[in-house]
Amino acid sequence: MIHIKYMGSKARLVKDLAPKINELISSNYISTYIEPFVGGANMIEHIKCETKLGSDNNEYLIAMWKAMQQGWVPPESLTKEEYEDIRDNKDKYSKELVSVAGFCATYNAKWFGGFAGIVKTKENTYRNYYDESIRNIAKQMNNLKDVNFMNVDYTYFSGFKNSLIYCDPPYQGTTQYGTSKDFDYDKFWRWVREMSEDNIVLVSEYKAPSEFSAIFEKTLTTTLDKNSRKKDTEKLYTYSNVG
Repeated sequence: MIHIKYMGSKARLVKDLAPKINELISSNYISTYIEPFVGGANMIEHIKCETKLGSDNNEYLIAMWKAMQQGWVPPESLTKEEYEDIRDNKDKYSKELVSVAGFCATYNAKWFGGFAGIVKTKENTYRNYYDESIRNIAKQMNNLKDVNFMNVDYTYFSGFKNSLIYCDPPYQGTTQYGTSKDFDYDKFWRWVREMSEDNIVLVSEYKAPSEFSAIFEKTLTTTLDKNSRKKDTEKLYTYSNVG
């Protein structure tokens, strides 16, 4: 299975969650699927729906997805010097190139979290994280041609009805980057409650307000950095009982 490296990626849960989401779309005759925190697009590429909308607050990320839909090809390699210049002078470069540097050339997909380059593993082998990411994105694009990528906030979809909305917001209590540092969780959960009146809304998180029910959970090991790992239980919440 192919995935872009992205902080908070749902790559390891796709096999569990995508079939569940597709079944809800099919059994409820839903024609619009909305993913307001599309990120690395690991989930949306496996969703079967007439209309698929994927949005994100990161303008560089959305620019990259749109550019690649139109045939743009990222550079085959990126040096540490190029990475640092892009990081420090974003306005000099195209937004899609900034995105590639910010997500694909950095360890653990933290937004400009330090140049990854070629890394020696514990097994004494070498991994080129940038090269892996670029090749993975290229393969991913085959399943993203029908996605309408948008650089909008999740509240943009407030007037939508009869849709399935899958939310994978910045997890509360975890490392954030960019605009997610100021994410208003109380506002978000109020919005989920309101949208649940006319839509099926699913939220991936570690925890949720007490009135939300977890319809799926799975414990995974999360890599924090080169030397630190921890286990977390990923859950899929809903405000209404959709089964």
